[in-house]
Amino acid sequence: MPEQVKTVMDRLTAAGHDCALVGGCVRDWLLGIEPHDYDLATAARPEQVMALFGHTIPTGLRHGTMTVLLDKTQVEVTTYRREGTYSDNRHPDQVEFVEDVEQDLARRDFTINAMAWNPIRGLVDPFGGRQDLEKGLVRAVGDPVQRFEEDALRMVRAWRFAARLGFTLDPATRRAIDRCQSRIADVAVERLVPEWLEILRYDPGRVMDMTGLFAPWIPELEFARQTPQHSPYHYAGVLQHILDSIRYLDPFDDILALALLLHDLGKPETRTTSAGGRDHFKGHPIAGQTIALRVVEELKLPSAWKKVIPQLVLHHDDILPRSLEAIFRLRITEGWSDEWVRMLFRVQYCDIMAHSAKGRQRLERLKASQAFYEEQTASRPLSLKELAIDGRDIMTYTGLRNRQISQALQAVLEYAWYHPEKNNRLDLLTFVLRSLPRLEGGMA
Repeated sequence: MPEQVKTVMDRLTAAGHDCALVGGCVRDWLLGIEPHDYDLATAARPEQVMALFGHTIPTGLRHGTMTVLLDKTQVEVTTYRREGTYSDNRHPDQVEFVEDVEQDLARRDFTINAMAWNPIRGLVDPFGGRQDLEKGLVRAVGDPVQRFEEDALRMVRAWRFAARLGFTLDPATRRAIDRCQSRIADVAVERLVPEWLEILRYDPGRVMDMTGLFAPWIPELEFARQTPQHSPYHYAGVLQHILDSIRYLDPFDDILALALLLHDLGKPETRTTSAGGRDHFKGHPIAGQTIALRVVEELKLPSAWKKVIPQLVLHHDDILPRSLEAIFRLRITEGWSDEWVRMLFRVQYCDIMAHSAKGRQRLERLKASQAFYEEQTASRPLSLKELAIDGRDIMTYTGLRNRQISQALQAVLEYAWYHPEKNNRLDLLTFVLRSLPRLEGGMA
C-alpha cells in the first residue's frame, strides 16, 4: 500500500485505535487489481484523528470523515459507524459511531465492498464477500430492498459492478432491483450519468436488462428493446443494434457513447412494415434528433455535449459525399469543426459495424468519404484566419465597411476553398477588386 496510508494506519494503531482498509481497495486486492484509492476506517472519533495528525480537512465531519494530509498526499479516514434512515434516498438522517468494524461493514451496499483488512486481523469478511468474488456475484449486504430504499443509486451501481467485473447479479438482488426500480426517479441525474457511462464503457449489453433504470429520462430505450428490425441489413432488434454499436467504440469516448446510445431511438416511432414483411424506418434520424435534444437537457450534460450529440444523431446515416461542395457546406456554411466531423466518422463506423454483412457494405463508402475529407482539407482554408488577407486589407483597398467587410471575407473564403492555390495576398485582393461591383450590389 502507499507509504502514506501505512503511516496513518501505524499511527492510529500505536494510539490504541482499531483501523482497517475497507471497501473497494480490499475487493480489488483480492481480484489482483491494483487499487486506485485507499479508504481507511477506524474506531477513532474525528476529534481523535484531528489530534493525531497535524494537517486534516473535515471532509464530512457529520458522517465521521476526515482527510489527513501527509506529504501532499490525501488519506481519507472515516470513523466506524451505523446509519439511520435515508429520508432523502441518499444520505443517512443520522449516524452513530461504533467501535467494531463489522458493524461498519453491515451498512455497506454489496458484499464484495463490505470487507476490511488490517495487518493484525487480516481479512474481515462477515458477509461472504470473498466467496462472492470467487463466484462472480454482485449481492447486496443483508436485505437488498432495504439497501436500495436507502439509496436507489445502488441499483445502477450493482449493474456497474457487474459490467466492470464481468459478474452476474445475485437472484435476490436482481428481484429487489425489479421491485424497487421506480425509486430511481428520486436520484439526481448528475449521479446517474457517470454510472451509466461506466456500464457503457465496460459492457453496454447490460442495458438490455436495465431499461427501467433509465426510464424516467430515456423511456425510448424500452421501446427500442421491443422493436425488431426485419431487414437484410440488420441481425438484431433496435436496442441490441444500439448496444452492439457501442462495443466498437475503441477507444471509448463518453460523448460518442451517448450519441450512439441515442442514435436509433427514433426508429420505434417511425417503423413501418411493407407487404413482404420488411421493416423500414424512414425519417428516424430526425425523430432521433428530437429525442436527443430533450435527453441532453434532462441529463444536464455539459453545454458542448448538448450541441454536438443531437447533431451526431441527426447525421449518423449521412455519409459525407465525396465533393468539395459537401465539405464546404458542412464545415463552413453549417459551421462544423474538424473535431465534430471526426466524431461523426467514428459514430458512423460503429453504427455500420453493428449491422449484418450486407449492412456492413457501406463501410467502404465511409472509408472513401473519410479519405477524401482528409485529402481535401489538408491544404484548403476552412476559416477566415487561414486566409492570406483580413478585414483591414479589404478596408484599405475597397470602400467596403462594417458588415460588408465580413460578407466580403465570406466570399473570399469560398473562393479560396475552391482555389487553394490562390490563397495568397495578391490573388485574393485581385479577386476582391474584380468582384467589387457584385459585392457592393449584393450588399446594398
